Amino acid sequence: MEENNKLGFWSLVMLIFVPTFGFTNITNNAVYLGPAAIPSWFLIALFYFLPMAIMFAELADAHTNETGGIYTWIKSGLGNKWAFIGTWSYFIANLFYLQFVFSRIPVFASWALFGENRFNNSNTYMLPLIGILMCILLTWIATKGVEKFSKISDIGGKFTLGATVLFILFAIVGFFKGTPSASEVTIEKMIPEFNVTYFATFSWLLFAVAGAEVGGTYIDKVKNAKKTFPRGVIMATILIAASYVIGSATVFLVASPEALSDAGLKDASFVVYKVLAQNWGLNGKIIVQIYALILTITSIAAYTLWIESPIKAMFSEVPENIFPKLLTKTDEKGSLINALWIQALVVIILIAIPLLGLESIDGFFKLITDLSALSLVLPYLIIGFAYMNFRLKGLEGEYTFFKTKTAYMTASVIVILFSLAGFFGAGLDYVIGAETTGEAVKSILMTYGGPLILVIVGIILKDFNLKRAALAAQKNMKS
Repeated sequence: MEENNKLGFWSLVMLIFVPTFGFTNITNNAVYLGPAAIPSWFLIALFYFLPMAIMFAELADAHTNETGGIYTWIKSGLGNKWAFIGTWSYFIANLFYLQFVFSRIPVFASWALFGENRFNNSNTYMLPLIGILMCILLTWIATKGVEKFSKISDIGGKFTLGATVLFILFAIVGFFKGTPSASEVTIEKMIPEFNVTYFATFSWLLFAVAGAEVGGTYIDKVKNAKKTFPRGVIMATILIAASYVIGSATVFLVASPEALSDAGLKDASFVVYKVLAQNWGLNGKIIVQIYALILTITSIAAYTLWIESPIKAMFSEVPENIFPKLLTKTDEKGSLINALWIQALVVIILIAIPLLGLESIDGFFKLITDLSALSLVLPYLIIGFAYMNFRLKGLEGEYTFFKTKTAYMTASVIVILFSLAGFFGAGLDYVIGAETTGEAVKSILMTYGGPLILVIVGIILKDFNLKRAALAAQKNMKS
């Protein structure tokens, strides 16, 4: 690629910022943590997101002549076996994330059409069913080519980001113009209570800052990558952290913790926009419908693209003979048709499972948020170990932020410990709240079982195909 056509500093920053930052991440944590979410964002940004982003920057800088991405990074520290496990677990996390988004899009559409959420506890079962239909439809579209959706996703992403900026600005300006704060935010209320509820949603904070790694696959498309890429990752990290802290504070200016709790995970992000519009004398229903419409269209376009991109990343980096040819087969356009439909089948099963014990809409959204969050911290846990071993081997690129062994060991251990806390915390309240041993076992299987079983399936699949390829090679040599 010619230098003039490569990504500049701010293009790289936005490439990382847009898929990582999400307004619903702010309201989700505000619902469960209250004002304690504000300092929690700061602590997570400082002690988890920043060191992890620096690791990504160092690892990417050391591999500028390679494809990039987490397979390459983990391989350099832990070898091919763990590189596969880390990449496969990242792919598994995407399956749970697709389960999450397919179940949320119907709620977005309801707000866009009616200015309210028409799904309630009596018809909660409809969300997974509609999610399954959307999974089938968008997968079919993805098999036909997703290029046409990239512009829609890009434009919609900018509108969504602009809506977030406007929310923050209008909330702050309104406060200084005399609109009283809806919440009484004191030092005492901002200090987190380190109880089961806090640790049960701890993984959500980690989940919210996931995404900085996506820049790694674009390092060869960045101008003057060795200087620009590390600076871009750090700047994106600072902007994302600041947006979460400031955004969280402004949410509490607009809505009280009680109002957020009543709205729940399903509606909090829309309720605060509606309230803010009404504070400025605008029609809250129309404003939130416009916002929800943009979010619906953008989400459909973005996730049509996202259905295919992790699959391509998975099969572009993992060595040959790891997967059956059924999965790696492409059509004339280069699309992995079989892999797309097999992914859809797994996601449909994941979406359908909550139907077996669905009691409330809030419980449903909490479950799928927990599953998405705990599955995503698994690859980050492995990356933490990979980076540590990478540096212990004496390997490094031109860009090295952590200059001493004490610095990089401390950063690695912190990321590893936070990832472990996020993983085990995500299902903690289900287990603690179980009334019988049977319910506790069911809760463990429901939360931790799915991601771990799918990771094990991947390892078995890899070993089986490598042995089969080895036997085939032996037969060819004999013949």
